[in-house]
Amino acid sequence: MRRITTSGRGQTRVLNDLMQNLLITELLVPSGQLWVLSPWISDIEVIDNTAGQFKTVLPGLPSRRIRLTEVLIELARRGSDVRVLTRNVESNVVARQRLENVGGLGAKPAVRIHPNLHDKGILGDRFHLQGSMNFTYFGQAVNAEGVTLTRDPHAIAEVRIAYNALYEGAGHAG
Repeated sequence: MRRITTSGRGQTRVLNDLMQNLLITELLVPSGQLWVLSPWISDIEVIDNTAGQFKTVLPGLPSRRIRLTEVLIELARRGSDVRVLTRNVESNVVARQRLENVGGLGAKPAVRIHPNLHDKGILGDRFHLQGSMNFTYFGQAVNAEGVTLTRDPHAIAEVRIAYNALYEGAGHAG
């Protein structure tokens, strides 16, 4: 288990590196099911590919910072059942539309709305990152936040059950 806190004075490299490493690992070995819970969500930059160092992992994406929705869409295309749970608020519209309006016939992330969602986290087969941070610019760079990473399989299984219950009770977006 690892706990990371941020001070709210700009982006924190340790948090950005942690999220980048988790998502790169997901791209290499996608989880069967990947959850993103965030009452407020925006299309934050999550992978720094400005030097093209991840071009073998992201061959279709240019050398620049890669956004959360791009990663989630790519994971869905690679076979992960990507489930996003959020609130129906105006500030989420851009990220939701990018996730829902994926062209082509391939898989895409499933977005559902839960009006009272307050839990935040990313859950894969091998990890759970959870805490106070919404996946937004303010969560990433402005607010003082605390997140915890766990790799305990029993804790991950319990959270997956709880997230499924939230998801089943949520409404479809759009």
